[in-house]
Amino acid sequence: MIIIRIQGGLGNQLFQYALYEMFRQKGIKTKVDISDYVDGKEKRAYELAKLGLNPEVADRKELHRYYADNSRLTDRVFRYWFGRKKYRKEKRYDFNPQILTMTDGFLSGYWQSEKYFADVSCKVRDRICFQSIDTEEVRRWEKQMAKNNSVSVHVRLGDYRQTEELYGNICTTSYYRQAIQYIAMRIENPIFYVFSDEPEQAAGMLKDYQCYVIAENRGEDSYKDMYLMSRCRHHIIANSTFSWWGAWLDNRMDKIVVSPSKWNHLCKSQDICCEGWAVLS
Repeated sequence: MIIIRIQGGLGNQLFQYALYEMFRQKGIKTKVDISDYVDGKEKRAYELAKLGLNPEVADRKELHRYYADNSRLTDRVFRYWFGRKKYRKEKRYDFNPQILTMTDGFLSGYWQSEKYFADVSCKVRDRICFQSIDTEEVRRWEKQMAKNNSVSVHVRLGDYRQTEELYGNICTTSYYRQAIQYIAMRIENPIFYVFSDEPEQAAGMLKDYQCYVIAENRGEDSYKDMYLMSRCRHHIIANSTFSWWGAWLDNRMDKIVVSPSKWNHLCKSQDICCEGWAVLS
């Protein structure tokens, strides 16, 4: 059996879920570990159910095989009892094809590449069904976006300030200006829809452009922003899996997606961008 640890925010949870679907497609019994959320170790909420996703969850007995004391995972236990191959912790962000050859073990990582689930990408898209989005505000924005060359722009600021050494100063004002110019040279009359955890500051960064700032969906409703991003015709994403999925879930063949070349300051994460996406330095 494969058990995949679910961790992080919604964007990362979706990558982990997609890998889960890949193993299931191969006929391998696969479950997920959500104990970080149940036990309160993970500060963010478990949100897959908001997208209609309910992967099979491993119980405590099944997890005990991979845990030292039902709460703390250690390499030493795996080396002593199971051998290192049973526990695979992601050590780099680039696609590792060996992961897909596993038939048994515990996987802890983020798996941020479409290559991990390319064979089931259609199934993943079909399974995702945003819940409770039939609100007046969401429908109003969606209707407006459908009438023009809408471009989603994701500006992530708040939590990245707390980890500037890892994520900061990548998607700068200069990056967004280059991205907007790239879009403007290729489509007529683009209208930019800005999504941000700090909408006022994001609006200030983009004050020279025609933008609508969508600020209603905060906290537990933030997943609605991912839905609205997916309804835009083109996309400027941040170094964030949240807007990666917003762009990826748009299944238009002629969409333009602009992404930063660097995902964090540790590595370029060259496998995270999909084929055909424009990557700006």
